[in-house]
Amino acid sequence: MATNKKKIIILCTMVVLLVASGYLNYVLTNKQPGDLNGGGDTTASSFFASAKAERQATRNREIAQYDAVIASSSSTAEAKAAAEASKLQLIAQMESEYQVETFLLGKGYAQAIVSCNSNNINVIVMDNELTAIKVAEIKNFIVNQTAYVLNQIIISQYGV
Repeated sequence: MATNKKKIIILCTMVVLLVASGYLNYVLTNKQPGDLNGGGDTTASSFFASAKAERQATRNREIAQYDAVIASSSSTAEAKAAAEASKLQLIAQMESEYQVETFLLGKGYAQAIVSCNSNNINVIVMDNELTAIKVAEIKNFIVNQTAYVLNQIIISQYGV
């Protein structure tokens, strides 16, 4: 009976996160021009804000699932160990995303979103003129500050 209660709690948490994500998406996409980031392009700001909100909601769901496996008395030791390892890997990916996004903000990019997984790192920056020099600078930072190598880095331009 206790496992059913845990499943219900996890399901309710996921529903709450889904509703919160939907609400944030609605609020962020219905801002008036000039409300986001000091009057920048509303469509671009909405894209980046909703992408970050969706990423955060997904990460919260993943962490909740790992925590449920770790806390479950019916989980095997192997399942708990795998969940702990996956959770640590997810946290490391989140830290890499934050680190690269902070670097990009410091380099003057008004908007950027970074998404990491075990195979690659995707970077989308808002820039009308994403030159080879800018791409090389971003790739150099990622290679020097993370565990990713050049062929794992994907950089895309979100033009305004």
